[in-house]
Amino acid sequence: MAVFDSLFADVLFAITALVAILVLYVKYQRTYWQRRGVPSLPISHWLFGNAKDLFMMKRSPALLIGELHQQGSDKDDLLGIYMFHKPFLLLRNPELIKQILVKDFSYFPDRYFTARSFKDEIGSTNLFTIENPQWRYVRTKVSPVFTSGKIKKIFDLIVVTADSMSKYLEQQFLDGTRTKSILIKDVALKYTTDIISSVAFGIEVNSFDPEKETFFKKTQEGVRMTLKRGIQFAIKFFFPQISPYIGGQMLGSSTDYFRKVFWDSLDAREASKTKRGDLIDFLIDLKNEKQETDFKFKGDALLSQSAIFFLAGRESSVTTICFTLYELAKNPEIQKRTRDEIREKLKEHGMTYEGVQSMKYLHQVMSETLRLYPPAPLLDRVAVENYKIPGTDIVLEKGMPVYVALCGLHRDPKYHPDPLRFNPDRFSDENKNNMVQCTYMPFGEGPRICIGVRLGFLQSAMALIAILKDYESSLDPTCERDIDNLSVFISPVDDFRIKLTKL
Repeated sequence: MAVFDSLFADVLFAITALVAILVLYVKYQRTYWQRRGVPSLPISHWLFGNAKDLFMMKRSPALLIGELHQQGSDKDDLLGIYMFHKPFLLLRNPELIKQILVKDFSYFPDRYFTARSFKDEIGSTNLFTIENPQWRYVRTKVSPVFTSGKIKKIFDLIVVTADSMSKYLEQQFLDGTRTKSILIKDVALKYTTDIISSVAFGIEVNSFDPEKETFFKKTQEGVRMTLKRGIQFAIKFFFPQISPYIGGQMLGSSTDYFRKVFWDSLDAREASKTKRGDLIDFLIDLKNEKQETDFKFKGDALLSQSAIFFLAGRESSVTTICFTLYELAKNPEIQKRTRDEIREKLKEHGMTYEGVQSMKYLHQVMSETLRLYPPAPLLDRVAVENYKIPGTDIVLEKGMPVYVALCGLHRDPKYHPDPLRFNPDRFSDENKNNMVQCTYMPFGEGPRICIGVRLGFLQSAMALIAILKDYESSLDPTCERDIDNLSVFISPVDDFRIKLTKL
């Protein structure tokens, strides 16, 4: 009995000692910013650090970190925060943001986020996730797909898809009802799926046709945001070292389906020897060229480029379309002004590329939506070597994650007066030039700015034109939430609804 008591006492002492060491380690780690003279926020939770509501799934990560940004004082150019015990740095000063994202890009060429996985090369090797110098090689090779000239050639495809969406909406009103609650996120997803599938995979689909929506259904099955997927994405953003071990695939359960679609399309295009100038053509060239790099374009590394453009191009435009209609529903006078311009320009130019580009107020409306609802709201970088912040004695250690929280920066009253007010006139010709550089960056900034900005803006504008010229948008009280708390990105909830009234 005495031996047992002694053993129990030894085990209890060892456990107590380990817990004490762990507590002391965490406490020491949480003085990281204080020891370096960096302003930081008080720890709000003993376990979760400054991000309790994020890990409890009570708040969208983008909105929560945006709120942390806003808790700093006006004089704080940067702000240290903690997730669990790990230190992260928020950039708050536009000059410093420009310094790190643009001028000193060589110190911060990579994202902190990673989708590296032992089981998912598609998530690990795409343009969004790969590191330099492989990133620069891929970016240089695929950039020609997204020039203004190429985007202009896609316009006819967008017109056809917008017409399909208009016919789909008309069918919802065949019973003579003038006002209907519409699952507008579902409509926007079908619309963007049809456009982006052509550019990314070189295929034509019609998601609005019930007999031809297999591709759309497979997409939804594979990428729908679930609790498990939301946790996996949060880990990839904030604790990427764990990412290779958590499993999951970027295309989810539909990976094999997308793999077949991609290779069938690529092989058919290669055999036909025809060129359309889309992403598939450039990937064929990359597949066949003698690459003088360790990064080889073959297998899933090729599919990966189409997959990331498909997913990012789809989701970002869905967010823009849904929240523009949402804000116009809350601001009927702005909605009327937007509709009047659309109808006037359509009467003057017809449904043409030049006509869409002439709709200045519509573009202001979309820009204001992107200020309040930036689809990719966390710009993340990681120091690849020690970096001394100019004008200070602060040294960021190699491996330090650096964030720009757009939901904080875009809503900072220092740069955007009355920031929660939806005011498209911020982006008028008279006012937009007064906006401080690097205080509005919905598509990022610097060399890693979003490659598909032009296409995303055009397809979002065309969807809004097709809807607003024929319908009035109003709020649906049954839609209780707008932003999906499970997503690291700014995304409308799955059952996002808007009331449309036929004019």
